[in-house]
Order: sequence, then C-alpha cells, then structure tokens
Amino acid sequence: MAQTHVKAKEPGVDIGQATLPALLARNAARFGDERAALREKEFGVWRAVGWRTYHRRVKDLALGLAAMGFGADDSLAIIGDNRPEWLYAELAAQSLKGRPLGVYQDSILTEVAYVLRHAEARFVVAEDQEQVDKILDMSDELPLVQRIIYTDPKGLRSYDDPRLMAIEQVEELGRRFERDNPGHYERSVERLRPDDVALIAYTSGTTGFPKGSLLTHANMLKMALNLAAVDPKLPDDEFVSFLPLPWIGEQMMSVSSALAVGFTVNFPEEPETAMADLYEIGPNVVFAPPRVWEQMARSVIVKHMDATWLKRLIYRFCMPIGYQMADFHFEKQPPSPAWRALYALSWLLLFRALKDRLGLANVRSASTGGAALGPDVFRFFHACGVRLKQIYGQTEISGISCIHRNGNVDFVSVGEPIPETEVRIDDPDPQGVGQIVSRSPALFCGYLKNDQATCETIIDGWLHSGDAGYLTDDGPAWCASTGSRI
Repeated sequence: MAQTHVKAKEPGVDIGQATLPALLARNAARFGDERAALREKEFGVWRAVGWRTYHRRVKDLALGLAAMGFGADDSLAIIGDNRPEWLYAELAAQSLKGRPLGVYQDSILTEVAYVLRHAEARFVVAEDQEQVDKILDMSDELPLVQRIIYTDPKGLRSYDDPRLMAIEQVEELGRRFERDNPGHYERSVERLRPDDVALIAYTSGTTGFPKGSLLTHANMLKMALNLAAVDPKLPDDEFVSFLPLPWIGEQMMSVSSALAVGFTVNFPEEPETAMADLYEIGPNVVFAPPRVWEQMARSVIVKHMDATWLKRLIYRFCMPIGYQMADFHFEKQPPSPAWRALYALSWLLLFRALKDRLGLANVRSASTGGAALGPDVFRFFHACGVRLKQIYGQTEISGISCIHRNGNVDFVSVGEPIPETEVRIDDPDPQGVGQIVSRSPALFCGYLKNDQATCETIIDGWLHSGDAGYLTDDGPAWCASTGSRI
C-alpha cells in the first residue's frame, strides 16, 4: 500500500528569540566591514557593502521613516529591480515592527493599485522614474500613499510632487532623528518577537486578485535554518540575486537565509546581464526556477552546434559518458573504475570548462523549484557535475517544505520534507494520488483581510496546497507532485 504520510528524520533548528533585524545587528558586530554582505555591479564594477555599512544604512533609513510617522503595523511597499536599497527598505520597515511587501515591477497598473490599497501602504519605495510614474499616475486611486521614496534620481529632478523624497534625504532625516532620540532604533529592534509579522508576501494571483500571506520572523528563519541543516550554506558562500524579490523563493535566499547564515548576496547590473554577472561571481549557491536551467542547457546545445568540428567531436564523445554517470547517480549504483576513468577524461576535455562558462564552477548547492523540471534538463546538469536538486513548497509555508538530500536525488520526486516538516496525502485515489497537505513551524499565520481563505487553506494546523501528488515506498519516503511550485 502506498504511503500517505511522511516527516523529516532530522531534528529541527532552535531559533530562540531571533528576528531578521536582530540577525543583521549580530552579523554587523561579528563581521564588521571586513566581509561583504552585499555586492552590486554599477558601470561594470562590483561595489561591496560590508555588514556594518549594511546595518548602518538600514538604521538610518528606519529612523528616517520613524521621523515621518512610520510605525508598528504600517505597510511599506517596495517596487523595482533587485538592489541593496530593496533590502535596506525591507529591514528598515521590519525594525520598526512594520510590514514590508514587494510589488512585481512588471505588474500592470491595476495590480499595483490593488496590492497597495489592500495592504493600506502609506509609504512606497520606488526604484526609479518608471516606478515613480506608476504611483503618481494612480494618485486618485491611492489616497493613502503619503510618501514615495526613490533610490535612483535620474529623470526626477524636475518633479515637484511634495510626497517625493530621495532615499538619501530620508537617511539624513534619520541621522538627525537619532541625535534627538538616541537609542530609539535599538529599542525598537529589541521589542521585536519571532511571532511578529515580517513580510506580506503576495501570491501570483493566477486565479483572481493576489492574496497577501502574512509571514513572521519565526516562519522565515525556521524555514531558512532547517533548510540549511540538510542543504548547507556557509558564511563564505556567494549568491547572486536575480529573481524578483517579491517572490518568496528569492526572499528565502537573499533575506532570511543570507541573514541567518551570513553569506554574500550579489546584485547584477541589470536583469539582462544576470547570466554574465553570474559567470563573473561564480556563486556557491544557486536557486532558480526551471526556465533558467532550461535556458542554460539550451544555450549550450545551440552553441556546440556552431562550434568547430573538434569541439563538436569532444561534446558528442563526452556527453553520453556524463549522462551515464548521472544515471548511476540517480539509480544509486557505484560506477565501475572504467566509467570513472572515462568521466575523469570527459571532465578534463569538456565538463570543467562547461561548468565554468555557465558560472557554476564553484557551485555546491544548486536547486530548482516553482514548476516541474524536465528529466532531460535534470540529467544534463548532473552529467556536467552540477548536483541539481528539486524542491517543493508554497509561499504559505515560507518557501520550501521538501528538498532532495545529497546522494538521494532523482528527477521524478521533489525530495523529503525538511526538518520539523510533515507531508501527507489527503483522499488518495487507488494510485495513491491526492492533495498534498503539510505543516511546519514555517506555516504562515493567515491571509491579510481574508479570514475565509485562511480557514479554507489552514485546517487543523495543516496547509492544504491544492496540488496533487503522491508518496513513494522506494527507500526513504519521497514526496512527489504533479508540479513543483513555490
């Protein structure tokens, strides 16, 4: 009989009274400016931001917001590309017990207006002129918006709307506020508790208007640290942030995991240069949806067809060897010495250079989620020596509930539950397929202003995903779904 319930074997991680701003302060004291917390590429040059500077920018911005009346339970909307200023704004709002929320910058105006109205956002951080114009064009629909803080002044010098302020002006206001109210920021951070709301994460809204998931500091940190317990991240690691920050998948890496572990987050110059910038950084940790992995694999296949005859010959000789080694790995069969020797030769001829050109030469943790990844692409990366793992989760469970373990990877399942997480299948049919239901300390505390949807989604402490899946009996219990979404 097929299994219908499984939970993690590993113990969970105790987060104590940790909150995201408290971890930022800890890292600033621990690492100072000797270690880069953030790195951004501007005009072709990577510029590092140390942990102490990261903390100072957040503090100044938070005090500037406080001086303008931002306080507990207020919402701060952020819209723009992935930039250090996004993280400054998010942590600043959290430091004041506020509720940050991200808005997808490619959202149409009606979607932007809905999210800002729904969250009752009085403050908006908009990256540039394009994003500022969106807010100004909807002024009649957004009567609650009192301040629009921009981070890139280009094209905005002639604007005279009294609500506009540059982020530097807000930070200067914060420094003046600190002189009159010494210790205000530290007291504000100290009063935070793990069960305070840290983020309003809006769902995609594919079946109507998006719903705002309320995630606490404990939700995000439990997920981040329990994930790191089975898929380790290290303080010396490099990560490239190129997926939209409103997405919970990027939040769990660039914010909660980065603060909990202390690794460096790198921001590409532009979204269009992300793959080239990935190559320059050579990250140790990569998380991306299937479309990114598919794009990488497709680019290799296309380029090899235009290569010289010798390179095409090497590719056609080495790839079958790599695929066979990947199959050994999936089937948990030890390769013979002959196959090991052939793969070592293929590594020297092809795979070492190929990993480097893809920007994956240093990768240790590679994962994909958000949709199902085809087995051909999965096999391709394992053939190249990239131990790609599938994950599964939802926004409502802070990102991830399941991931493959090292040495136990296949392209059918989405892995085992992370620590402190349970997964069961409700109402399975004769083949064992039913609704995927899960629970963990990372489970959100409900939808903003939508008690009915909350009650329909959380039943007796279990998250009802609406996804179909099944659990296999092959060795350790695997959670496999018809899709893999976050």
